[in-house]
Amino acid sequence: MTMNVSVATSRRAFVRLALGAAVTGPLAASAGCSVLNGSSESGPSSAGPEKSRITVGIPPSQGSAPSKLAEKYGYFTKEGLQVTLKTIAAGLQSFAPLQNGEMDFAVVDYVSFFQAVAQNALDAKIVVDGNMANENSVVVMAKPNSGIVSARDLTGKRIGIQQPGSLAELLVRATLRDNDVDPESPHYLPVKFPDIPAAVAGGQLDAGVEVEPYLTGAEQKQGLAPVLKIVAGSTANMPQTGYIATSKFVAANPNTVASFQRAMVLAQTDAADRAKLSDVLADLTGVDRATAALFNIDTYPTSLNPTQIQRVISLMQAYGGLTAQLDATKLIVPTPQA
Repeated sequence: MTMNVSVATSRRAFVRLALGAAVTGPLAASAGCSVLNGSSESGPSSAGPEKSRITVGIPPSQGSAPSKLAEKYGYFTKEGLQVTLKTIAAGLQSFAPLQNGEMDFAVVDYVSFFQAVAQNALDAKIVVDGNMANENSVVVMAKPNSGIVSARDLTGKRIGIQQPGSLAELLVRATLRDNDVDPESPHYLPVKFPDIPAAVAGGQLDAGVEVEPYLTGAEQKQGLAPVLKIVAGSTANMPQTGYIATSKFVAANPNTVASFQRAMVLAQTDAADRAKLSDVLADLTGVDRATAALFNIDTYPTSLNPTQIQRVISLMQAYGGLTAQLDATKLIVPTPQA
């Protein structure tokens, strides 16, 4: 394992202006927002989808759960869509299949998406907001007797952060800055989420950022505990993933996109039902239903809010070295009203 070196930090005033002022609830809407407010009574447009057989790439993570709900409860079928959900290891692995037409939509993490857009490696749009982290669903975990109980206790510690520049790392850095701790003071190590619990338990790491299903697994198998909240204050309700399609596909298939969006808003709404969500999460993540019922659940927005999504860009600019001036309002597809 090698230590990651920070590419950029920013003055506290800038961060709190760029991030903290934009913190709103997951259902918030603002001028310029596109609201996903379909209902169970809405049906396919009179024109119908241009392409009825579509493929959606989904990683085995919480952000993909609503697509499984849409499949299970027939929301895609109601919109005239025959959908194949194709499991992928990570959202960024969908970029090439999206561009060559093997996939039509995919769930991707916003950090990877904005990095690709900034590098002109991907021309795509967000069509549905996927999931938001909350204070319990993305946390720093450590041994209960680690002595880590505050942000200052991470100074000099080895922290697993998935990969350099990941949202996990950015959330830790922002939390440290918010608590007057130098974001450079820990050692950030690129250890994948599935490997972090064993690395902490074995002493290779002092702590690590964890998400489900590994968060619950770390508590059950390694006896680790959440020791620090990193989705709070300026980072509260931080968007994590979205469903994207290439700009070319969006332009050529507006009815298909609208049909997909209408189906997904019903599924995003269903994701608030813990019983429904546990069923599909068990299948999606490969754990039993009893374990899935213990997961710390993300928040599933029913609005596509560019102000919220812009916060990810601001976080990347403050702590991830992003220099491109991206505008979230230009990277989303407005959703049709019911």
